[in-house]
Amino acid sequence: MPPECEEVEIRGMLERNECPVDRAAVNKSPKLPALCGRRAMVSKFWCHEIGRRWRQAGKQEPPQARVLTEPKCQTHVATWYLFYRWIIFLVWTSFVICSVFEFGSYKPLFQYEKWPIYLTNWDMLLGFTQALIGGILVSKRWRLQKISDFDPCGLKLEFTERLYWFLYVVTTNLAIGVTMCYWFAVYNPEIHQLDPLNIMMHVCNSVLMLVDFVVTSIPFRLRNFWWCLSIAVFYVIFTAIYYVAGGLDKHGLHYIYKIIDWKRPARTLLVCAGGCTFVTVLHCVTCTLTDVRDRVYRKIAGKLGKPAQTNATNDKPLPEKQAEVV
Repeated sequence: MPPECEEVEIRGMLERNECPVDRAAVNKSPKLPALCGRRAMVSKFWCHEIGRRWRQAGKQEPPQARVLTEPKCQTHVATWYLFYRWIIFLVWTSFVICSVFEFGSYKPLFQYEKWPIYLTNWDMLLGFTQALIGGILVSKRWRLQKISDFDPCGLKLEFTERLYWFLYVVTTNLAIGVTMCYWFAVYNPEIHQLDPLNIMMHVCNSVLMLVDFVVTSIPFRLRNFWWCLSIAVFYVIFTAIYYVAGGLDKHGLHYIYKIIDWKRPARTLLVCAGGCTFVTVLHCVTCTLTDVRDRVYRKIAGKLGKPAQTNATNDKPLPEKQAEVV
Protein backbone atom coordinates (compact mmCIF):
# COMPACT_ATOMS: atom_id res chain seq x y z
CA MET A 1 0.00 0.00 0.00
CA PRO A 2 1.41 3.47 -0.89
CA PRO A 3 2.34 5.69 2.10
CA GLU A 4 -0.27 8.33 1.24
CA CYS A 5 -3.03 5.71 1.06
CA GLU A 6 -1.93 4.26 4.37
CA GLU A 7 -2.00 7.71 5.97
CA VAL A 8 -5.51 8.36 4.67
CA GLU A 9 -6.71 5.00 5.99
CA ILE A 10 -5.12 5.62 9.38
CA ARG A 11 -6.68 9.06 9.73
CA GLY A 12 -10.02 7.63 8.61
CA MET A 13 -9.89 5.03 11.36
CA LEU A 14 -8.96 7.71 13.89
CA GLU A 15 -11.93 9.82 12.83
CA ARG A 16 -14.21 6.80 13.38
CA ASN A 17 -12.75 6.45 16.91
CA GLU A 18 -11.23 3.08 16.09
CA CYS A 19 -7.95 4.16 17.68
CA PRO A 20 -8.12 5.85 21.11
CA VAL A 21 -5.47 8.53 20.46
CA ASP A 22 -5.65 12.24 21.21
CA ARG A 23 -6.00 14.22 17.96
CA ALA A 24 -3.60 16.92 19.12
CA ALA A 25 -0.97 14.31 19.87
CA VAL A 26 -1.55 12.78 16.46
CA ASN A 27 -0.94 16.07 14.67
CA LYS A 28 2.24 16.72 16.65
CA SER A 29 3.66 13.21 16.29
CA PRO A 30 3.31 11.64 12.82
CA LYS A 31 4.71 8.31 14.08
CA LEU A 32 1.87 7.77 16.56
CA PRO A 33 -0.99 7.36 14.07
CA ALA A 34 1.15 5.15 11.86
CA LEU A 35 1.92 2.85 14.79
CA CYS A 36 -1.68 2.74 15.92
CA GLY A 37 -2.89 2.17 12.37
CA ARG A 38 -0.53 -0.73 11.81
CA ARG A 39 -1.65 -2.34 15.05
CA ALA A 40 -5.28 -1.94 14.04
CA MET A 41 -4.56 -3.46 10.64
CA VAL A 42 -2.70 -6.40 12.22
CA SER A 43 -5.58 -6.99 14.64
CA LYS A 44 -8.08 -6.91 11.79
CA PHE A 45 -5.95 -9.34 9.82
CA TRP A 46 -5.75 -11.85 12.66
CA CYS A 47 -9.47 -11.56 13.40
CA HIS A 48 -10.21 -12.15 9.73
CA GLU A 49 -7.80 -15.12 9.58
CA ILE A 50 -9.16 -16.72 12.76
CA GLY A 51 -12.70 -16.24 11.50
CA ARG A 52 -11.84 -17.81 8.16
CA ARG A 53 -10.25 -20.86 9.76
CA TRP A 54 -13.18 -21.18 12.16
CA ARG A 55 -15.65 -21.18 9.28
CA GLN A 56 -13.58 -23.81 7.50
CA ALA A 57 -13.55 -25.94 10.64
CA GLY A 58 -17.31 -25.61 10.86
CA LYS A 59 -17.65 -27.02 7.35
CA GLN A 60 -15.56 -30.08 8.22
CA GLU A 61 -17.47 -33.31 7.91
CA PRO A 62 -17.26 -35.85 10.74
CA PRO A 63 -14.55 -38.48 10.41
CA GLN A 64 -15.23 -41.92 9.06
CA ALA A 65 -16.21 -44.35 11.79
CA ARG A 66 -13.43 -46.71 10.74
CA VAL A 67 -10.67 -44.39 12.00
CA LEU A 68 -11.96 -44.84 15.55
CA THR A 69 -11.34 -48.59 15.48
CA GLU A 70 -8.06 -49.05 13.64
CA PRO A 71 -4.42 -48.21 14.38
CA LYS A 72 -2.66 -45.40 12.60
CA CYS A 73 -0.16 -47.71 10.99
CA GLN A 74 -2.75 -50.01 9.36
CA THR A 75 -6.07 -49.78 7.56
CA HIS A 76 -7.45 -52.89 9.23
CA VAL A 77 -7.69 -54.32 12.73
CA ALA A 78 -5.04 -56.96 13.24
CA THR A 79 -5.03 -59.35 16.17
CA TRP A 80 -2.23 -57.46 17.90
CA TYR A 81 -4.33 -54.30 17.95
CA LEU A 82 -7.31 -56.17 19.39
CA PHE A 83 -5.09 -57.43 22.23
CA TYR A 84 -3.57 -53.95 22.61
CA ARG A 85 -6.96 -52.29 23.12
CA TRP A 86 -7.96 -54.73 25.84
CA ILE A 87 -4.57 -54.40 27.52
CA ILE A 88 -5.15 -50.63 27.63
CA PHE A 89 -8.51 -51.33 29.25
CA LEU A 90 -6.89 -53.60 31.86
CA VAL A 91 -4.31 -50.93 32.67
CA TRP A 92 -7.04 -48.33 33.22
CA THR A 93 -8.94 -50.85 35.35
CA SER A 94 -5.87 -51.35 37.52
CA PHE A 95 -5.54 -47.56 37.85
CA VAL A 96 -9.12 -47.25 39.10
CA ILE A 97 -8.81 -50.17 41.55
CA CYS A 98 -5.53 -48.90 42.97
CA SER A 99 -6.86 -45.37 43.33
CA VAL A 100 -10.06 -46.49 45.09
CA PHE A 101 -8.41 -48.90 47.55
CA GLU A 102 -5.16 -46.89 47.76
CA PHE A 103 -2.92 -49.79 46.75
CA GLY A 104 0.64 -48.50 46.50
CA SER A 105 0.16 -45.68 49.02
CA TYR A 106 2.64 -45.39 51.88
CA LYS A 107 0.02 -43.79 54.15
CA PRO A 108 -3.48 -44.82 53.05
CA LEU A 109 -6.34 -42.82 54.61
CA PHE A 110 -9.13 -45.33 53.78
CA GLN A 111 -11.71 -42.64 53.06
CA TYR A 112 -13.35 -44.34 50.12
CA GLU A 113 -16.36 -42.01 50.14
CA LYS A 114 -14.07 -39.09 49.21
CA TRP A 115 -12.79 -40.78 46.03
CA PRO A 116 -15.29 -39.12 43.63
CA ILE A 117 -14.45 -35.52 44.67
CA TYR A 118 -11.00 -35.34 43.06
CA LEU A 119 -10.44 -34.33 39.44
CA THR A 120 -7.70 -36.94 39.12
CA ASN A 121 -10.23 -39.66 39.84
CA TRP A 122 -12.63 -38.14 37.31
CA ASP A 123 -9.84 -38.62 34.80
CA MET A 124 -9.44 -42.23 35.94
CA LEU A 125 -13.15 -42.91 35.48
CA LEU A 126 -13.22 -41.26 32.04
CA GLY A 127 -10.14 -43.22 30.98
CA PHE A 128 -11.69 -46.48 32.16
CA THR A 129 -14.94 -45.76 30.28
CA GLN A 130 -13.32 -44.78 26.99
CA ALA A 131 -11.01 -47.80 27.13
CA LEU A 132 -13.98 -50.13 27.68
CA ILE A 133 -15.95 -48.64 24.77
CA GLY A 134 -12.85 -48.71 22.58
CA GLY A 135 -12.26 -52.38 23.32
CA ILE A 136 -15.88 -53.22 22.48
CA LEU A 137 -15.84 -51.28 19.19
CA VAL A 138 -12.54 -52.78 18.06
CA SER A 139 -13.76 -56.29 18.92
CA LYS A 140 -16.88 -55.68 16.86
CA ARG A 141 -14.82 -54.39 13.93
CA TRP A 142 -12.45 -57.37 14.19
CA ARG A 143 -15.40 -59.79 13.90
CA LEU A 144 -16.93 -57.91 10.97
CA GLN A 145 -13.67 -58.13 9.03
CA LYS A 146 -14.18 -61.88 8.71
CA ILE A 147 -17.08 -61.24 6.35
CA SER A 148 -15.83 -61.42 2.77
CA ASP A 149 -17.70 -58.38 1.41
CA PHE A 150 -17.13 -56.17 4.48
CA ASP A 151 -16.39 -52.53 3.63
CA PRO A 152 -14.87 -50.52 6.54
CA CYS A 153 -15.93 -47.26 4.88
CA GLY A 154 -19.53 -48.38 5.29
CA LEU A 155 -19.34 -48.14 9.08
CA LYS A 156 -21.61 -45.45 10.50
CA LEU A 157 -20.69 -42.86 13.11
CA GLU A 158 -23.47 -43.64 15.55
CA PHE A 159 -23.98 -42.64 19.19
CA THR A 160 -21.50 -45.16 20.63
CA GLU A 161 -18.77 -44.10 18.21
CA ARG A 162 -19.41 -40.42 18.89
CA LEU A 163 -19.35 -41.05 22.66
CA TYR A 164 -16.04 -42.87 22.33
CA TRP A 165 -14.60 -40.02 20.27
CA PHE A 166 -15.75 -37.48 22.88
CA LEU A 167 -14.41 -39.47 25.84
CA TYR A 168 -11.08 -40.16 24.15
CA VAL A 169 -10.43 -36.49 23.33
CA VAL A 170 -11.47 -35.39 26.82
CA THR A 171 -9.40 -38.08 28.57
CA THR A 172 -6.28 -37.26 26.58
CA ASN A 173 -6.39 -33.55 27.36
CA LEU A 174 -7.56 -34.05 30.93
CA ALA A 175 -4.82 -36.57 31.72
CA ILE A 176 -2.09 -34.21 30.53
CA GLY A 177 -3.75 -31.25 32.26
CA VAL A 178 -4.12 -33.12 35.56
CA THR A 179 -0.47 -34.16 35.51
CA MET A 180 0.83 -30.66 34.82
CA CYS A 181 -1.50 -28.89 37.28
CA TYR A 182 -0.83 -31.40 40.04
CA TRP A 183 2.96 -31.18 39.98
CA PHE A 184 3.09 -27.42 39.41
CA ALA A 185 0.20 -26.18 41.57
CA VAL A 186 -1.12 -28.87 43.92
CA TYR A 187 1.69 -31.15 45.06
CA ASN A 188 2.93 -30.39 48.57
CA PRO A 189 5.63 -32.70 49.99
CA GLU A 190 4.39 -31.96 53.51
CA ILE A 191 0.98 -33.45 52.71
CA HIS A 192 1.35 -35.65 49.65
CA GLN A 193 3.48 -38.78 49.53
CA LEU A 194 5.75 -39.46 46.57
CA ASP A 195 4.71 -43.11 46.46
CA PRO A 196 3.89 -45.58 43.65
CA LEU A 197 0.19 -44.68 43.79
CA ASN A 198 0.93 -40.99 43.33
CA ILE A 199 3.22 -41.69 40.37
CA MET A 200 0.60 -43.97 38.85
CA MET A 201 -2.21 -41.43 39.13
CA HIS A 202 -0.27 -38.30 38.13
CA VAL A 203 2.39 -39.55 35.70
CA CYS A 204 1.40 -42.92 34.27
CA ASN A 205 -2.03 -41.63 33.24
CA SER A 206 -0.47 -39.08 30.86
CA VAL A 207 2.18 -41.50 29.60
CA LEU A 208 -0.51 -44.07 28.81
CA MET A 209 -2.62 -41.58 26.86
CA LEU A 210 0.37 -40.18 24.95
CA VAL A 211 1.41 -43.69 23.89
CA ASP A 212 -2.16 -44.48 22.87
CA PHE A 213 -2.38 -41.13 21.07
CA VAL A 214 0.54 -42.13 18.82
CA VAL A 215 -0.90 -45.57 18.08
CA THR A 216 -4.53 -44.71 17.36
CA SER A 217 -6.13 -42.86 14.45
CA ILE A 218 -8.63 -40.85 16.47
CA PRO A 219 -8.84 -37.26 15.16
CA PHE A 220 -8.71 -34.09 17.23
CA ARG A 221 -10.65 -31.12 15.86
CA LEU A 222 -9.97 -27.52 16.91
CA ARG A 223 -13.69 -26.74 16.90
CA ASN A 224 -14.28 -29.38 19.59
CA PHE A 225 -12.37 -27.44 22.25
CA TRP A 226 -15.59 -27.07 24.25
CA TRP A 227 -15.63 -30.81 25.00
CA CYS A 228 -12.79 -30.51 27.51
CA LEU A 229 -13.88 -27.05 28.57
CA SER A 230 -17.34 -28.35 29.52
CA ILE A 231 -15.81 -30.95 31.86
CA ALA A 232 -13.63 -28.27 33.48
CA VAL A 233 -16.60 -25.92 33.99
CA PHE A 234 -18.70 -28.75 35.37
CA TYR A 235 -15.98 -29.61 37.89
CA VAL A 236 -15.71 -25.96 38.97
CA ILE A 237 -19.46 -25.91 39.61
CA PHE A 238 -19.15 -29.17 41.54
CA THR A 239 -16.42 -27.75 43.81
CA ALA A 240 -18.59 -24.71 44.60
CA ILE A 241 -21.60 -26.88 45.45
CA TYR A 242 -19.38 -29.18 47.53
CA TYR A 243 -18.04 -26.18 49.47
CA VAL A 244 -21.50 -24.75 50.14
CA ALA A 245 -22.65 -28.17 51.34
CA GLY A 246 -19.80 -28.19 53.89
CA GLY A 247 -17.74 -30.89 52.20
CA LEU A 248 -14.22 -31.69 53.39
CA ASP A 249 -11.21 -33.28 51.71
CA LYS A 250 -9.40 -36.39 52.94
CA HIS A 251 -7.41 -34.31 55.44
CA GLY A 252 -10.48 -32.62 56.95
CA LEU A 253 -9.95 -29.27 55.21
CA HIS A 254 -12.90 -27.27 53.86
CA TYR A 255 -11.84 -27.50 50.21
CA ILE A 256 -10.90 -30.14 47.68
CA TYR A 257 -7.75 -28.44 46.40
CA LYS A 258 -6.05 -25.55 48.15
CA ILE A 259 -5.91 -23.53 44.93
CA ILE A 260 -9.72 -23.85 44.66
CA ASP A 261 -10.66 -22.52 48.08
CA TRP A 262 -14.06 -20.80 47.89
CA LYS A 263 -13.40 -18.93 51.13
CA ARG A 264 -11.43 -16.68 48.78
CA PRO A 265 -13.87 -16.38 45.87
CA ALA A 266 -11.98 -13.71 43.90
CA ARG A 267 -8.74 -15.68 43.82
CA THR A 268 -10.57 -18.95 43.16
CA LEU A 269 -12.48 -17.46 40.22
CA LEU A 270 -9.20 -16.25 38.73
CA VAL A 271 -7.67 -19.70 39.19
CA CYS A 272 -10.72 -21.33 37.56
CA ALA A 273 -10.61 -18.89 34.64
CA GLY A 274 -6.92 -19.62 34.19
CA GLY A 275 -7.62 -23.36 34.33
CA CYS A 276 -10.30 -23.12 31.66
CA THR A 277 -7.94 -21.10 29.47
CA PHE A 278 -5.21 -23.67 30.03
CA VAL A 279 -7.54 -26.51 29.00
CA THR A 280 -8.44 -24.67 25.79
CA VAL A 281 -4.78 -23.97 24.94
CA LEU A 282 -3.92 -27.59 25.71
CA HIS A 283 -6.56 -28.78 23.27
CA CYS A 284 -5.06 -26.53 20.57
CA VAL A 285 -1.63 -28.04 21.26
CA THR A 286 -3.07 -31.54 21.02
CA CYS A 287 -4.66 -30.69 17.67
CA THR A 288 -1.25 -29.49 16.45
CA LEU A 289 0.35 -32.74 17.63
CA THR A 290 -2.34 -34.63 15.76
CA ASP A 291 -1.31 -32.91 12.52
CA VAL A 292 2.34 -33.74 13.23
CA ARG A 293 1.44 -37.37 13.92
CA ASP A 294 -0.54 -37.67 10.69
CA ARG A 295 2.24 -36.09 8.61
CA VAL A 296 4.85 -38.43 10.09
CA TYR A 297 2.72 -41.48 9.33
CA ARG A 298 2.01 -40.25 5.79
CA LYS A 299 5.72 -39.73 5.19
CA ILE A 300 6.54 -43.21 6.50
CA ALA A 301 3.73 -44.73 4.41
CA GLY A 302 5.06 -42.94 1.32
CA LYS A 303 8.56 -44.31 1.83
CA LEU A 304 7.21 -47.83 2.35
CA GLY A 305 4.90 -47.54 -0.65
CA LYS A 306 1.76 -48.11 1.42
CA PRO A 307 -1.56 -46.21 1.14
CA ALA A 308 -1.76 -43.33 3.60
CA GLN A 309 -4.66 -43.33 6.00
CA THR A 310 -7.10 -40.41 5.83
CA ASN A 311 -9.97 -39.27 8.01
CA ALA A 312 -12.31 -37.50 5.59
CA THR A 313 -15.71 -38.90 4.74
CA ASN A 314 -15.30 -38.34 1.03
CA ASP A 315 -12.09 -40.31 0.67
CA LYS A 316 -11.96 -43.40 -1.47
CA PRO A 317 -12.25 -46.67 0.39
CA LEU A 318 -8.93 -48.11 1.45
CA PRO A 319 -8.08 -51.73 0.77
CA GLU A 320 -9.09 -53.86 3.69
CA LYS A 321 -6.87 -56.69 4.82
CA GLN A 322 -8.57 -59.61 6.47
CA ALA A 323 -7.84 -59.91 10.15
CA GLU A 324 -5.82 -62.82 11.41
CA VAL A 325 -7.90 -65.66 12.71
CA VAL A 326 -6.84 -66.99 16.10
